[in-house]
Amino acid sequence: MVFNRSLLAKAALGPAAGAVLMAFMAAGAIPAYQMYSVALAAVYTIVVLSVGLLAGWSGIWSVGHPAFFAIGAYFAAYGSSHQWPLEAVILGAVATGAALGAFLGYAGARFSVLYIALLTLAFTTVTLELVNRWSSVTGGDQGVPVVQLRSVLGLGTFLGGGTEPQYLAVGAAAVILALAVPAGASGLRMRLVAAKSHPMAARTVGIAPEAQSSLSFAVSAACTSFAGVLLGLITGFVSPDPFSLAFGISLIAACVLGGVGTVLGAVAGGVYLTWSPSLSSTVGLAQPVVQGIVLIGILLFLPGGVVPFLAAPARKLLQRMPRRRDARQPQPPEPSTDLSPLQPPSKAEGDGAPLLHLEHVSVSYGGLKALEEASLSVRQDEVLAVIGPNGAGKTTLLNALSGLTGNGRVSGTAEFAGRPLLTARATARRRLGIGRTFQHAELFSELTVAENVLCTRRWITARDRALVARLLHSVGLADVADRRPAELPFGLQKRLDLARAIAEQPRLLILDEPFGGLDAGERALLAQHIRRLNADGTAVVVIDHVLDDLFSVAHRVLAFDFGRTIGDGTPDTVLQDPKVRSSYLGTVGNRAGLPERVGERSMIRLRGVGHSYGGVVALRDIDLDVRQGTVLGVAGANGAGKSTLAGILHGSLRPARGDRESGGAVRTSLAPEGRALFKTLTLRENLEVAAYAAGITGAALRERMEETTEWLPVRLRDRLSASTAGLSGGEQQMLAIARALIVRPDVLIVDEPALGLAPVLVDEVYDRLVRLAHDGLTVVLLEQLLSRAMSVCHEVAVLHEGVVAAHGRPGDPAFAAVAESAYFSGAPTAPEAAVPTTRTSQVN
Repeated sequence: MVFNRSLLAKAALGPAAGAVLMAFMAAGAIPAYQMYSVALAAVYTIVVLSVGLLAGWSGIWSVGHPAFFAIGAYFAAYGSSHQWPLEAVILGAVATGAALGAFLGYAGARFSVLYIALLTLAFTTVTLELVNRWSSVTGGDQGVPVVQLRSVLGLGTFLGGGTEPQYLAVGAAAVILALAVPAGASGLRMRLVAAKSHPMAARTVGIAPEAQSSLSFAVSAACTSFAGVLLGLITGFVSPDPFSLAFGISLIAACVLGGVGTVLGAVAGGVYLTWSPSLSSTVGLAQPVVQGIVLIGILLFLPGGVVPFLAAPARKLLQRMPRRRDARQPQPPEPSTDLSPLQPPSKAEGDGAPLLHLEHVSVSYGGLKALEEASLSVRQDEVLAVIGPNGAGKTTLLNALSGLTGNGRVSGTAEFAGRPLLTARATARRRLGIGRTFQHAELFSELTVAENVLCTRRWITARDRALVARLLHSVGLADVADRRPAELPFGLQKRLDLARAIAEQPRLLILDEPFGGLDAGERALLAQHIRRLNADGTAVVVIDHVLDDLFSVAHRVLAFDFGRTIGDGTPDTVLQDPKVRSSYLGTVGNRAGLPERVGERSMIRLRGVGHSYGGVVALRDIDLDVRQGTVLGVAGANGAGKSTLAGILHGSLRPARGDRESGGAVRTSLAPEGRALFKTLTLRENLEVAAYAAGITGAALRERMEETTEWLPVRLRDRLSASTAGLSGGEQQMLAIARALIVRPDVLIVDEPALGLAPVLVDEVYDRLVRLAHDGLTVVLLEQLLSRAMSVCHEVAVLHEGVVAAHGRPGDPAFAAVAESAYFSGAPTAPEAAVPTTRTSQVN
């Protein structure tokens, strides 16, 4: 924890306000009959703060806090009747609440918000039932008095219902509010929020979500139990009535009213709980009715709460005020502007023992083997690139190294720096020296840029903040350190993901598609960072589909397909391996089954089409024609932009730039990547849903169903009433195509029909697509394997990083070499390179 003047000033506001309030109470400025309400508001403030910070920082909504409140109150009653000292009562209540809270937090960490709420609801129900039945201790329905509690530390004697407990309640609330302020800037809060925002990413930086939930719930429950002790003292009598489930709902309403996770919001919520009965009496309505109206109004008009709403204008005003930079504060060095072209990496030296060694590692999910018998080694001075088509097992390999295989069954052996790796928890692998980035930059959305990196530390010191500031400066994020990740373009989010992974100088850095979605300048800068990290002694394992940039930083390349290792070599030789080329390009098949006819009418025309997702450019300047009766293939590696193009051709995605035109009333239908079937519905119901969505009912529906099911293989026609979840991958793919066909489209768009299928099933799916082409249907086929597209399409456009890099007819002998070069590098190398890049309308 780093204390600065601003933080100390904010923390001092609570004690200062408490001192002023107690001075008014002592001077008689507050009437005696109001002093009880002030003390009660202080007690409620502690409870609301406990519930609100638990929800805001950990994402846990608890209905169980009335039980902890009751535990504290009955501890006060029991202790007063047995002459316990005040400190023993407080310690017993806090310890009991913390132990039970830790258990609930740990048990509920694996559940959703709804199930955690139900768990805490059950806890309150059981506790209240125990209170009613354990009459020898609690007095049952009749209640039990709180007589007096003496302090062994010289604080005096506190009589139940007297004025002394009122001062104690106000002072305790002031202290707890003061402690909450620095806690909000601490590593504890950052780690709690990180675990809530993205549990999987949190594990990779050493944060265990279960432990964080348990800790936060324990602290929250302990504070609420302490508040229960104060409640027993100021009331002088404890009965079950104040701890009902209705009070639990009122607590949540008070949190929302003030502002979840805010300190001042807890004060507002405590005041609201105290005086809501008076408000109900004033308006002449029952208290639950008034609370319901207030809560509905807050949710509709001030969903963030009253305090954040009022604080927003003040915060904007402060942001506009110029800040004077402290001359004594050391300034970070200017960032390096050296972005000279990178030279190929020098050959990794050294023949010592490998830092990482895997032998026969397999990962299976049920009957599916995502990774099979993978063996590899990485030296400390090496950058290892892992390549392969989509579904080859690359990400599964990285997840196995990171401990993020979920319910997958992992076998084989792996050692990191001489220690067993596969048996280590994901959180422990960070401490071993393994850092990890993600394909889509999985960041902690509720933390700032600086906090995303700081949360990797348990205890944050001034030195930690200085180091993080220097790290952010080195990756070009110093100017946005106080912003949230959602406010940044995708390129800067990728830099933040890298900064978080290298914050603790890992010995092994695992990069999952780091070049994806970046422009040329950003990729060059990232490549420079990777080479610098490796030069400083960090081993790197990186997967990507942008092969040019990947190979520019790699010393060695490992190729995967269908979960197996199929090639190993240097960047300049690995693609010469026939198995590796086949995994990307496929094996050229026989085009004899394709009807040799091409129409002239343009069904869909794209001109200058481009599209982006939050700053990530998916498509650039696409010119494409889909002509009647044509089977058009769009081939490209994963991440080339095929699915985005499919959505634009279908019309379900509007391009950010350019024009999409269709010739007349053209009906399009899309069989999306991954099939997107409704697994809980039957085959028939999946088809009927698509028909209903198109407005097809009655006799027309029966006709379409008969026509569509006739296209399906017999084994599916006989199982229309079976659940879709029971189908194999190939059968699901055929059902997805049939669902697209039921609307009788003019253009059928099929995205990655072979994804995840065995070769024999791939052949069956494509045979049926060719049959549709024989029937005259216009088909757009988006395919990862180039040779597959070349074998079944009249025309093929090669998509590379969102650009049509080559375009031509598979029957042209010169086009095959041009398309292959464009597939890998985006730049055709054949002499005829200019010819295949012409628009579809120019291809005869």
